Amino acid sequence: MIVKPVISLLNKWVSYGTEKFEGSARQRIRITNVLVVLTSLMAVPYIVFFSIYDFEGLKYPIMLLAGTAILFQLTPFLHVWNPYAGGLYNLTIWISFALSISYLLSAQSGVHFFMIAGAASAIAIFGVRQNLLSVLSITLGVGSFIYVDRNFLEPAPFLELSPTLLNAVYFSAIPSAISVIFYMVYYAFSQMHRAERLLQQEYEYSERLLANMLPGTIAAQLKRNPGQTIADAHENVTILFADIVGFTPRATTQSAAELVKFLNQLFTRFDALATKHGLEKIKTLGDAFMVAGGMPEYQEDHAERVARMALDMVSATDDFSREMSEKIQLRIGIHSGPAVAGVIGTQKPFYDVWGDTVNIAARLESFGTNGKIQVTAETKDRLSKSFEFAKRGKVEIKGKGNMELWYLESGK
Repeated sequence: MIVKPVISLLNKWVSYGTEKFEGSARQRIRITNVLVVLTSLMAVPYIVFFSIYDFEGLKYPIMLLAGTAILFQLTPFLHVWNPYAGGLYNLTIWISFALSISYLLSAQSGVHFFMIAGAASAIAIFGVRQNLLSVLSITLGVGSFIYVDRNFLEPAPFLELSPTLLNAVYFSAIPSAISVIFYMVYYAFSQMHRAERLLQQEYEYSERLLANMLPGTIAAQLKRNPGQTIADAHENVTILFADIVGFTPRATTQSAAELVKFLNQLFTRFDALATKHGLEKIKTLGDAFMVAGGMPEYQEDHAERVARMALDMVSATDDFSREMSEKIQLRIGIHSGPAVAGVIGTQKPFYDVWGDTVNIAARLESFGTNGKIQVTAETKDRLSKSFEFAKRGKVEIKGKGNMELWYLESGK
């Protein structure tokens, strides 16, 4: 019955003073509070043992242990002033206590080994960002240990301590100090492992993010040579532009949240299709979706891949229409030819494509027919063996004059 309230109280106590901090600072302060509790609890058995063994003869060590345990409990109240105030307070109390108890009981008791344990706790208390405080604590701990070991060879002259008592303290102090050191080493390694795991997660996240922003081969080039200008000329690629029929009126009648949700639901399907057909999604511009085949790495069947994706896009849009219970159509334009591609910008860099091939594909989409996939003669010639077409005829395309155009109907 009493265990749960005690555990609850301890949890509250070790968390006291951490409320205004986050991340590693909160963890470091919590560890400091845990050490405060452990130090005080470790003092209790010695107080009990000394009191039973010889209360009158050992009253000074008992008073020192009890007083220090109480003083340590003030540590959590100091965190609210400064994140390192509690640690500095601990350092002062710890050095004062360690020297005092070592003077009283001498090096024969082994209590000075707690100085090494305290030194091992420095990094956990101050953190790696306060190397000066950590080095100061370690130096004081090790220096004090050496001084006591060489100079406090006998107990204080006003105490009469038997060899039996000193041996009992020695054989309890050494394991206790080693346990604290082991805990600190374990904590340090666990924190290092945690940091490595978080670093790996961040690396994997950045890799996924980079892969979504840039083609894999382009991202690899940028990682090998940061700041490198990436520009490639491709002799023959296939470009697809698609946009949603009637999107502008929709944008005026739907809320921003509804509009973004609509686009996200549809374009997520298109993203999956680009991956399925091994194509490179270049970008989205409002309701326009742009895909390229045959780049950045050459694909012999780039036109066929793009054509099959276009047919799948129409099918996916029809499915989406049925789910939304409304008529949704695309206009798609496809053209094959030479193009130039590269990475633009250092802040939010993106992979883009330029050239007459891109312009023609965009115009075909703009001058297209609702629900149809429009292709040029250049693209049709590359696809005629595997796909069926319907002739549209010559169409006046702005900036290009009359062009012979075809509708892609289906694959054979």
